[in-house]
Amino acid sequence: MLKRTFYSFVLLLTVCLAQTFGQCPINIGFDTGDFTNWEGSTGNYPGSDVVNILSLGLVPGIHTIISRASKQVDPYGQFPLVSPNGSNYIVKLGDDALTRVSGFGKAERLTFTFKVPNNDNDFSLIYYYAVIIEYPGHPVYQKPRFSAAVFDVTANKYADCGNFDFVAISTLPGFVKTPIQPKNNDVFFKNWSPVTIDLRGYAGKTLRLEFTTTNCAPSGHFSYAYIDLNQNCTSPVSGNMKCPNNDAITLSAPAGFKEYYWYNEKDFSTVIGTSNTLTPSPTPPVGTGYSVRIVPYPGIGCPDTIYTTILKTENPSFVVTPQIKVCRGETANIAAANITEHTDAYLINNGLVYYDAAMNIVPDPANITTPGRYYIQATANSGCTYIKPIDVTFLDSPVLTIHNPDPVCQPTTVDITVANITRGSSFVNNLTYWIDANATMPLTYPKKISVTNTYYIKAVNATNLCYDIKPVTVLIDNQPVLVTHTVTGCNTADLTADAVTAGSTGFLPPFRYYLDPEATQPLTTDPKAVTETRKYYIQAFNKYSCSAISAVQVNVSPIPQLSITNPRPVIFPQPVDITQTFPHDANLIYSYFLDSLGIYRVKEPHAVQRDGVYYIKAVNAITNCTKVFKVKITVLDPGNVNFLVNTFTPNGDGNNDVFVIKTPSSVTVSHFSIYNLYGQLLFETNQANKGWDGSSSSGKRLPVGTYYWIFEGYDYYTNLPVKKAGSIALIL
Repeated sequence: MLKRTFYSFVLLLTVCLAQTFGQCPINIGFDTGDFTNWEGSTGNYPGSDVVNILSLGLVPGIHTIISRASKQVDPYGQFPLVSPNGSNYIVKLGDDALTRVSGFGKAERLTFTFKVPNNDNDFSLIYYYAVIIEYPGHPVYQKPRFSAAVFDVTANKYADCGNFDFVAISTLPGFVKTPIQPKNNDVFFKNWSPVTIDLRGYAGKTLRLEFTTTNCAPSGHFSYAYIDLNQNCTSPVSGNMKCPNNDAITLSAPAGFKEYYWYNEKDFSTVIGTSNTLTPSPTPPVGTGYSVRIVPYPGIGCPDTIYTTILKTENPSFVVTPQIKVCRGETANIAAANITEHTDAYLINNGLVYYDAAMNIVPDPANITTPGRYYIQATANSGCTYIKPIDVTFLDSPVLTIHNPDPVCQPTTVDITVANITRGSSFVNNLTYWIDANATMPLTYPKKISVTNTYYIKAVNATNLCYDIKPVTVLIDNQPVLVTHTVTGCNTADLTADAVTAGSTGFLPPFRYYLDPEATQPLTTDPKAVTETRKYYIQAFNKYSCSAISAVQVNVSPIPQLSITNPRPVIFPQPVDITQTFPHDANLIYSYFLDSLGIYRVKEPHAVQRDGVYYIKAVNAITNCTKVFKVKITVLDPGNVNFLVNTFTPNGDGNNDVFVIKTPSSVTVSHFSIYNLYGQLLFETNQANKGWDGSSSSGKRLPVGTYYWIFEGYDYYTNLPVKKAGSIALIL
């Protein structure tokens, strides 16, 4: 299995541009918090010092601005991402993603193009860097790398001593083992160290700074860098100013070089100091010049000589607000512009540094959470520093506790200024009342609120600086509208029926029922079954206990009573008059039905011819009280068709001369016919009383023999068709 290793460069580079004349190029040190005047690009790294730039433009996550206020820490080196020169922004170039681009490890670059002042022939760059390495198992030409270079745009070539290249090799000097060993691999880091690039002789030329990071060529190991360039473009030797109230000076050259050699400007043969600082004694007069020759570690940059002159600084205007007060729970911003609004602009432009009482740098001066004394340091163009104190005080903010008032009913109003509304509040010096949550629209009459709404109370402390705003809910409900309707009942009436209070609004069940309009005599019987005709009183409440009372007239009538006598049986088709089966009452309305639900009416209640049970509904014409009664009607079967005769003698003796089918009155004849043995029709009729006299259809008398008959009719008693057939013997 392939063992994953990585290579990480982390560089924080402070570039000191020794420009005696002119100002620094705009945003060379990322002081605007963005990439103004910088250009980004990405590509790949196939190895052998070749970087292919494939895409121009800044890429989020690859070219990243990091603010001092973010308080970030590098995950591998575990050091703060804060520039040693106190600037507010640095840049991260690259990341630790192992991305392949067109088959190789990825590469990324940042460039900055500027012109060296025409009359400045002593121009040099000084880098400070920190490096973290976990050695990959690749040949050197494939390893990850970080490079910093200076390209002479005017001559179209790289500067002779302007290139510096870090490659992940174990022989880099000054590395120590880190305590963080991911995946049991050896990790080394090198603390902040400088690199010099001597650019003497480039006055008037256009140069381009190039910073490049690459993954290893197979893309299994990464590199990235943090970059910061010093925005102060004076001599890199500091301490050369005789500052007010401090005559002594200590000259400081950039730290981290291997060797230092200090000289007096009038005697370059005698070394007067060999560390990165020099404290001349006695203090030299203004105008005295010094030089220092700095020698880097082998292979890391070029030797350089930098110069400085003892100067006397001016006395700038540095004014700091001596005290700020903020409310507890908030943060104090000692870096706000108004704190130093009367300070000379160039002091602010050079960068202000903020310290706590112990003179530790405050990493986030815009968000101070601890009270006490702090200090603001300004640096003049001369390098002299000035410190002014500022006291931060945290005030107790009001703690506003709100108790919503009890709901009321119109026309009652609510007073939200009473003490009970804000009982339990603390640090409150004054209260005001508002319509909106931002306290911009005052409430005109907080003592007489008549509209349900959410209002706001604002409390301020004794200084009127700290406040608290809380909502208070006022509930003023309408009286319920109670509408009642007259109730009629049969034997009993239901006061709780929905129809009784139909049209009422604004109430919540249940209702209450009383015998008097003052609601002092509650109804003791069941309101669903009152039996007395009179006025009752109903009381309704809404959800806030607002009430209304209204009278309701109740009319209770008895349920109709009928004394039914079932009529005597009759033989069909004799009719029965069911309207006469009971004595009539002039106050009742009667109707007659085939069913108990009163759906199917009897068509002829005065002439019922069917056996069965019928229903009589009696309705009180005034109260609509209704009751249904049963009556039993018996209609007997009139008998069957007589088919017992099987002979007849049509001999003219007046006895049995005609063959007639005997039918009851409920049966009608639709067709009666006679046939001979051969199926020949001899006689037919549809009259019940007309019979066959033994003749053919032509009137000829027929001989003795057997003949056949067919009868068709309908029985109105059974409501069924009748069809019969048989034979008859004709004899003489």
